[in-house]
Amino acid sequence: MSSATPGDGRVEGTDHRSGECVTPEQSWEAAKRLYPLGSVARGTVKDRFPYGVFLELDTAPGVTGFLDLVSYNPDGTLNDPEVPPAELPGVGDRVEGAVADHVERDRQIRIRVGPPFWES
Repeated sequence: MSSATPGDGRVEGTDHRSGECVTPEQSWEAAKRLYPLGSVARGTVKDRFPYGVFLELDTAPGVTGFLDLVSYNPDGTLNDPEVPPAELPGVGDRVEGAVADHVERDRQIRIRVGPPFWES
């Protein structure tokens, strides 16, 4: 049984070929296939905190995306003491970034925007 919709790459709660329910584990496994490390992920900010934002991913609504403060470096100046850090996106904002990690424990897709802090 697959939890990906043929043709659109979405992770759903129902297998569209068989009509069967898809478990959270199957949704998570499908999301990892849809978002391999280094691939591009897009989503909408659903919650914002001082340490990062939680995203609803476009093609995996049952799986949480997370962008932490250190991984948000859109202009590549995170380590420049002369430049204030970029403000995290707000609720409702669209975000596009690279998949940096799959966190099994939390079933989260970690996203990075811009170069890694150790390269800036």
